[in-house]
Amino acid sequence: MYRFWRKVIISNGGIVDICELLGLAFNESIDPKISFMGFRQRGEHNPHGWGIAFYPDESAQVLKEPIKTRNSELCQFISKYEQIRSKIIIAHVRLSSGSPVAHKNTHPFHRELHGREFVFAHNGTLNNYEVLRTGRFCRVGDTDSEYAFCFLLNCISERLVSLSWTPEEYEWLHNRLLEVNEFGSFNCLLSDGKRLFCYRDMGGYNDLRFIHRKSPFGSIRLLDQDFEVDLAGQKRATQRGYVVATRPLTNEIWHEFREGELVVIENGDEVFSSS
Repeated sequence: MYRFWRKVIISNGGIVDICELLGLAFNESIDPKISFMGFRQRGEHNPHGWGIAFYPDESAQVLKEPIKTRNSELCQFISKYEQIRSKIIIAHVRLSSGSPVAHKNTHPFHRELHGREFVFAHNGTLNNYEVLRTGRFCRVGDTDSEYAFCFLLNCISERLVSLSWTPEEYEWLHNRLLEVNEFGSFNCLLSDGKRLFCYRDMGGYNDLRFIHRKSPFGSIRLLDQDFEVDLAGQKRATQRGYVVATRPLTNEIWHEFREGELVVIENGDEVFSSS
């Protein structure tokens, strides 16, 4: 199992940030270069793996490695590669404290269900979770995260909600997420290629924040490196959507998710909030 901490106070008084999530959900396909450029810096203190998932079309593309982002030529390439475009993107950097450092244990995880490819990444620690039923979905690796993903997929499969989501179905999924959360700390991002489901731990473990981007766009500065970007020159006026992250990536005003909140984003708009 994992053990994730938002902050570890070290002897010299500094703060090390550990294991983080990134999600983007827009109404048009975007290139994640700017957000990913800042996010990959968080891999410095999360040396055991990184991954990114996106949807070139109805199918998901997942790229991940069980190494530090700084040591990955693939990660460096992605941060500059402008041909990656998707409405929904999920990324993760990992620090292991139990499960082996391996590709199979690196987030995001993905599975097919009802003709859709689901992608999932988790931040937190679950204990005694094996009582949750996963049905035909079996984890490949050793993590609590992948097990929770299999449980959620089994629930969705049995209810057939992946074919048609309604406010009632979102409430139902929120209850399943709360059920998982009873076994420990649980922040997660889930997508079926059309929607981004964002859930924050009901006990306030770690953090999860968002920013809503829409025209008119201005200039922003990445917090983890001395780099400023004029979004007006990078984005079309018709683009709108959300960037979700464990901690703010830029000098913009980021908003906190409420504890135990599920937010669903589709086509760049918030279509559901459990709060």
